[in-house]
Amino acid sequence: MNITEQVKQQILPGGEDRRPERRAYLCALVKCLGSIGISGGKTFLELESKNNLPVITAVSLIKELTGASVEYGSRGGRNYYVRAEGDAAAEIFSLVGQGKGITDLGDTDAINSRTEAAAYARGAFLASGSAYIPSEDGGGYHLEILFFGEEAANEFKKLLARCALQLQIAQKGNYSSVYAKSESAVSDVLAFLGAVESVMLIADVSARRETNNSINRAVNCTSANINKSVATAARQLTAIENLKNSGEFEKLDDKLKETCSAREEHPDATLEELAEIMGISKSGLNHRLAKITALGEK
Repeated sequence: MNITEQVKQQILPGGEDRRPERRAYLCALVKCLGSIGISGGKTFLELESKNNLPVITAVSLIKELTGASVEYGSRGGRNYYVRAEGDAAAEIFSLVGQGKGITDLGDTDAINSRTEAAAYARGAFLASGSAYIPSEDGGGYHLEILFFGEEAANEFKKLLARCALQLQIAQKGNYSSVYAKSESAVSDVLAFLGAVESVMLIADVSARRETNNSINRAVNCTSANINKSVATAARQLTAIENLKNSGEFEKLDDKLKETCSAREEHPDATLEELAEIMGISKSGLNHRLAKITALGEK
């Protein structure tokens, strides 16, 4: 079950976020979606995505944090972008570059608190994250955030490790995936992001799966017991037939003869059911049938 979009709706910047958290959020968007170039002698910053949500979120944060005027639009109705040039780009560089130069835009070095780290992680997921949990048809848990290049992915992994979240990295062409695959790891990351509803959904899915597994185990156990009872009854009936064919049946005492007749009349009855029909204890009936089976097979 793909829960990516609902997670993204839950982790948008909120009114309770302070300026440092909003700045961290924007840093992550720039890191995951941004590119830098020169046009007409002016340096520009551009963020581009196939999804409109991270782009309009970036536009909102840029205007709020810098007041810079930016260009926003789409290309062919497929890719959405926000572009800042000249002084506007310089203001954004100053905000998210940590003073180290434009090649270091959006780095995690200036993230100083857990709340800022969570905001950065939310921005990264909004930009390039995805999350899947099992559905009724099966599947597994998977959450990942893509970064261009291994260095950015390693930086992000270290940031999460500082917050007691241990994720893995896998290469996907020019991109690196920072991912989690277990139920607990995915749930922990979503909780860190603040996607509370998705965490509750995972708990509900887990509970339903455990209930279904318990039911399946009970059904399998019942089926196994039924099969065992059927096989045991068939063995007893064969033994009774052997006793009659060999002439040994007449040598049995009355209790064993009565038991043979009861089993023949009720071939599908379980041990408990047959004991109730005959009005004797289960252990007493079991002892008689075991003796009949042994004599018949001998």
